Amino acid sequence: MSSLRVEPVVTDSFGIEPTLRDDTLSVKLSGTGDMAAAPSLGLCLKALQAEVSRLSINLVAFDIRALYFLNSSCLKAFISFICGLPGQGTKCKVQFITDARLGWQRRSLTALERMSPDVVSISDV
Repeated sequence: MSSLRVEPVVTDSFGIEPTLRDDTLSVKLSGTGDMAAAPSLGLCLKALQAEVSRLSINLVAFDIRALYFLNSSCLKAFISFICGLPGQGTKCKVQFITDARLGWQRRSLTALERMSPDVVSISDV
């Protein structure tokens, strides 16, 4: 399997760290997903979507336990990512790993799970 062609994103208040193991792409998000983070997240998710197709990835696991805020623009970027997967001809699943102590995380992502129940799952840790 080829190596991942997406670089980590690091700013003062937001971070994205993608890693590839076998056919699973793990993406750790940290900091604050606000308006300043939305453009970086959107670009990164587009690049990750291309990698899912190129590498035949079966699972993308977004670990958001270290994310302390996620605005609607960032949620929209996730919606675009999820909705674009079938167009890539892939059967990739998307999992969000949340911190059970941060109830807003599950509440914010429930709409994504309901939108695509065959693709999206949420796991509280």
